[in-house]
Amino acid sequence: MSQDTDSNIVSIDWLSDNLTNSNLVVLDATMKKKPNGESIPTPALKILGAKRFNFDTEICDQNTDLPHMLPTPSKFQQSVRELGISTKSIIVIYDAMGIFSSPRAWWMFKIMGHKEVYVLNGGLPKWIEADLPTTKEYSNTPIEIGNFESKFNPSMIKSSKEVLSAINNNKIQILDARSIHRFNGIEPEPRAGLKAGHIPSSKCIPFTETMSESIFKTKKELISIFKPKIKSNIKELIFSCGSGVTASILALGADECGYENIAVYDGSWSEWGNSDLFPITILTQ
Repeated sequence: MSQDTDSNIVSIDWLSDNLTNSNLVVLDATMKKKPNGESIPTPALKILGAKRFNFDTEICDQNTDLPHMLPTPSKFQQSVRELGISTKSIIVIYDAMGIFSSPRAWWMFKIMGHKEVYVLNGGLPKWIEADLPTTKEYSNTPIEIGNFESKFNPSMIKSSKEVLSAINNNKIQILDARSIHRFNGIEPEPRAGLKAGHIPSSKCIPFTETMSESIFKTKKELISIFKPKIKSNIKELIFSCGSGVTASILALGADECGYENIAVYDGSWSEWGNSDLFPITILTQ
């Protein structure tokens, strides 16, 4: 249903043209905080017909201290059914920062086996800038419960144990979406108590490099960003960041480039940098 059948990204024009499609579900996945810990105000305006998709505190694992970890397939299924989402739903996800947290929600639906799920390029800012239909309230319809079915794909998520074993595997590349200064350990982490540095053998692609003014760069530009970091013999990519959110931006970008076997380390630095069990590399030069 996207303008490019191989793409997971749709334009504001495409969404505007398809806003009345009966199978369309628009989700606002805006988070409460920025990567540096600053608050993100709840947007006053919403895209017409949008529903709130709160993976930060609601649609997440409630039995861990780690932030917004992936819920069980059954919990996810129940939560999205309550939003009226079905197996035939065409899902478009946006956020109020442009592109920040929407790819995380995209990854969640992908790992649960849903094919027709897309990220809105430019998000809410570009939608408002184009003077497209908005409302002040989230949609309360439909009341009818959806028939979404979770078809969990465990290969798309990695645990700390799996990441630890990947460090010395020359066919797996770990890519970190944090800023280069956080990666190198010369800038403090926004979350209190976390160590500085990065996972050994990982490489840094700051998520901000994949976009320009909240618009994803072209496939050609994305390839030029990913290719220097990924050797030709690499068979699997694992993405990490602070808490699994901006790692999903890299996962989406890699998918756009045609890379296969992509996964997100869900605990990311919130788990790795808070433990004495895992090795850490610091570059101070």
